[in-house]
This record gives sequence, structure tokens and C-alpha cells, in this order.
Amino acid sequence: MAWYAVWVGHLDANEYRGLLIALFLFTLALFVTGVYFIRRTYWIINTPTSKIQSAHQGYIEIEGVTRLIDAAPLASPLTGTPCVWYWVSVEHKESGYQDTGKNLWQRVYQHQSDHLIAVSDGSGECLVDPDGARIHPGVERQWYGDTEIPSGIAAGGITSRLFGDYRYTEKLLLPNHAVYVLGWFKTIAHDPYQAEQEAIKAMLREWKTDPEKMRAFDLNQDGQISEDEWAHARQQAELEARALRVPSNDQEQQTHFMSNDLQGHRPFIISALDQAALARRFRRWGFLAWFASLLGFFFLITAYYLRT
Repeated sequence: MAWYAVWVGHLDANEYRGLLIALFLFTLALFVTGVYFIRRTYWIINTPTSKIQSAHQGYIEIEGVTRLIDAAPLASPLTGTPCVWYWVSVEHKESGYQDTGKNLWQRVYQHQSDHLIAVSDGSGECLVDPDGARIHPGVERQWYGDTEIPSGIAAGGITSRLFGDYRYTEKLLLPNHAVYVLGWFKTIAHDPYQAEQEAIKAMLREWKTDPEKMRAFDLNQDGQISEDEWAHARQQAELEARALRVPSNDQEQQTHFMSNDLQGHRPFIISALDQAALARRFRRWGFLAWFASLLGFFFLITAYYLRT
């Protein structure tokens, strides 16, 4: 530490004051970063894993497998890889940026999918809204090329070029892959009677715009639909709506949904890593940040006492 004492001793008053402020901010920032990661470790470890079908309403965690919602899967804009979520970026290398002689990567394109992610755990299926989530993808890759739109992508993967004027980054959550979700769970119930009434109203609205259909209900052919004739039309709509109703819909249907915490105070995480591996990663990052914070605090106190 002799070199540190000599260096601090040669600083003028402004440089010394700047050093103390920088060390204080450095120490504080790393301490807060450690709290950020340890707090996430706490929620992962202390939140029981629930089954989708029997989960209570509120803040929970689930483990399952990602599923495709539509027959046509979502695909990455860069490689066309089928996925349930993506984040992509294209950057261009600016040589001699602002006459500094240094190269700088300028982002020319970035996009993140906002489609719902379906997760199944065997007991049921849950739709997950990725908005506001911290996502740890299963695939992360970066490569280089000479065009804004990637080219030369093989069917089994991407090119392995290490240099180019364009840099491409792709992060993906793949279908049929294990996933862990920590967030706010709610169940939306669908009343089959209400759904039937809505179908009847929609059918009657459609019939009103169909002159031929309305003439069929005008039993006395006076050009007007009386109350009795309209009641007959409604009965016909009820019969058709019931004929179209799927028998399984006679029971109350439920949609399970996960999203960000309503208050925004607790972490919302979607991860291709299992919860044990994710907790270890967060714990390791948190302890490393706290260790660096202690070093910063040590150098701050040392600098203070060297000049007092």
C-alpha cells in the first residue's frame, strides 16, 4: 500500500476531493448492486414453487416448458429461428468517431418481441406477459458481417466470423424448453352463459345488416319488424348459438396469466436457467459486488486518513 500512500500524497486539493467523491460513489453503487442481486436470490429461494392449476392468486413462481400459442411460431428477425421470445440488435462500426480515431459501435436496429409466452407444467397452462421482465434466455449469440441484414446463415446455425462492419446480437427463448417464471399470477374466469349472450348479440347485430335475413323474419311482410317478430329472431339466434357452442364450454373456463408485480416492488423473472442455477448466479454476483464495495470503502477510508 506504499504506492497508494505516495500517490494520494501527491494529489492537489481538488484531485484529492475528487478521489474521495469517486470512491464514495463507487462504494455506494457496488453496495446497491449487491443488494439488487441478493434481493433476487432471496425471492427465488423463499418463494414456493406452485402448480399452475392449483396456484394461489398473487406473487408466485412456476416451472414448466414453453409452448407455442399459434400454429405459426414466432421467429427471430435475424436468423428466422423459431422461438417464443427474442431480443435482437444490429450495430454498425463507425471508424474514427468524432475525429477521436477510435471505433464505436452505433446501434442501427433493435427489437424485442412482446408476444405472450405459454408455459405448461403438466397441471395446466399459463400465459406470461414478458413486458417488464428480466429475461435470461436459453440462446445468446453474437456474430459479424458486412451488411445490415445478416447473410450467409446456414440452416444449422450462424456464421462464425469474428470481424465485420456490422455486429449482430440475438437472444432467444426456444419452444419446448424448460423455463422458470417468478412474478404475479392471476386467473381470469370465463362465464359460459355470458359468452353465449355475447354470441347472440353479435349474431343479431350481423342479421340487422342483412336485408334478406330481416325479410325472413318479417312474417306479415309489412316491411317492419314488430316486437313479436324480433322476439322470434332472438329465439332463432339463441338456438343457433347453442348449436355452435362446444360442450366442454358449458363449464367455467379459466385463463391463467403471469405478469409484472402490480406494485413493481418485487422482481419479475423469466429464465431458461432453473431456479437453483439462477439463485447461485445472483448470489455470486451479489457477493462479488459487496466484496468490491468493501475494497472501495477500504481505499476511501485509507485516503481520508492519509491526508488528515
